[in-house]
This record gives sequence, structure tokens and C-alpha cells, in this order.
Amino acid sequence: MKTLTFLLLLILTLTATAQDKIIKKNAEILTCKVTEIGADEVKYYYAESPKLIFGIDKALVDRIEFGTGEVLEIEENTFRNPEYYVNQSKNALKVNFLSPLFGTTELVYERSLKPSQSWEVALGIIGLGNDIDDIDPFGFYGKFAWKFMRDPDFYMTRMHYSHLLKGGYFAPEIAIRHMAYDQYYYDSYYDSYGNYHYKTGEKRENRTTLALMLKLGKQWVFDDSFLIDTYIGVGYGFGADDYDGLPYGFIVAPDDFPIALTSGIRVGWVFGK
Repeated sequence: MKTLTFLLLLILTLTATAQDKIIKKNAEILTCKVTEIGADEVKYYYAESPKLIFGIDKALVDRIEFGTGEVLEIEENTFRNPEYYVNQSKNALKVNFLSPLFGTTELVYERSLKPSQSWEVALGIIGLGNDIDDIDPFGFYGKFAWKFMRDPDFYMTRMHYSHLLKGGYFAPEIAIRHMAYDQYYYDSYYDSYGNYHYKTGEKRENRTTLALMLKLGKQWVFDDSFLIDTYIGVGYGFGADDYDGLPYGFIVAPDDFPIALTSGIRVGWVFGK
């Protein structure tokens, strides 16, 4: 019984005197005893001078390794702390508000993965809208984008996004489109007798185009329920041998200058915690 009591006292003594380690972001190690972890500062003292309390800015600390074996990671950038957003919706369903005027109907789903990043996928039905060029278009297009929300130019204590899906963003995007449409043509020639001939008509064309774009946009979220998303984008386009002026989801220029353009205004609803 005396032996067991002695071992317990020894363990308690070693635990009480075990040193903590403050690991700074520059890899410097402070072997000390941590007394307090505040909102902005970590306070500690050295074993040889327990009455002298020191403090270090939390922004300089990477982690604290306690003598008990516990490790505490210091997260001074509150923009990345998911606890600030636990009660916010992480999904959005959107429609391209003006796309029916240009001959398409576009549906978009966005999902927040973590603070500052989300992905979205869009599906557009070509022909479900106004036929502005009278070419009887029919087809579909798809888009996939990875969104990076913009951080401020400087940080203040405990700053964070007002909403996971709200703010300015940058988004690489890949888009593919396949469609059929009527193309009008005019053909003229001279026969062997020098007579001039011409004919007009229309034929059904099929076209598949691909675009790799970089988008800049801004998204507003109201009352964790409604949102508005505006964006513009530019990049490279492939598959347009000649320019037919097809503004369905995005525009791709001819192969001799393969630029791709996109823009839009989307409105939608947020849901799902």
C-alpha cells in the first residue's frame, strides 16, 4: 500500500513539474510553463523564475505542446475557423436569371467545402428559351468551377466571413457545349459558259466547343436564404472553326484567336447546414 501511494505521489509530482513547449512559427522553442491562453496572447513563466510572467503574441505561435502530452494548434486566422459558420447553410441552388433571353435555361448547384473554398456545377439546356437568331438551337452545356473566396488585405482580431458563400471570388472554370442549329448559306459560281449562278439555303450543323476560363465574381447572401451571384470570365476556347455568334452559356471565338468569354447574373436559394 505504501508503495502504491509513493508511485501516485511521484506521478503527480512529475506531472506538476513537467515543462510545456511553445513552438513558434519560426521554429524557435520556448521550454516553459504556460499559465494562460488569451484571445491575443499566451502567458508563461520559466521554472527558474516562476514569479516573472512573460507574454507572446498568439500570431507568432504555431502550437503548444503541454507536459501532459496534449498538443494545441494555434489558429490565429479566424477566416479559416469552421466554428464561426456551423449555423450557416452550405449549399446553394441557382438559376441564371437572364439566360432564357439568350436561348438557354441554366441551373447551378454550389457546395461549400470549407471557409474560403467551394465548388459549383452548372447544366444548361440550349433551346429552352428565346430563339434570338432564329436558328432553332438544341443541345446542352456543362460547367465546373472551383471558387476561392477573397480575403481582406489585412486581418483584425476575430474577423471572419459574414457568410460562407458571400463575398468576392476567383474561380477557374471548365465548360463544354454540344449543340445543333440551322446555318444559312449563300453559294455562287460561274459555269463554263460564263453564266453566274447562286443559291441559298440552310443546313443543320453540329458543334462541340470547350473553354478553359478564369472568372471573377461577387456573391451576396441575404438572411441565409437568398443570394445573387454576378461574374465575368475570360480564357481559351477550342472547337469554333469559324465564328457563328453562338452565345449559349459562353462564347468561343475562331481558332485563329481562340478566346472564350462568359458572364452572367444568377439568383438562388441557400439551404442545408
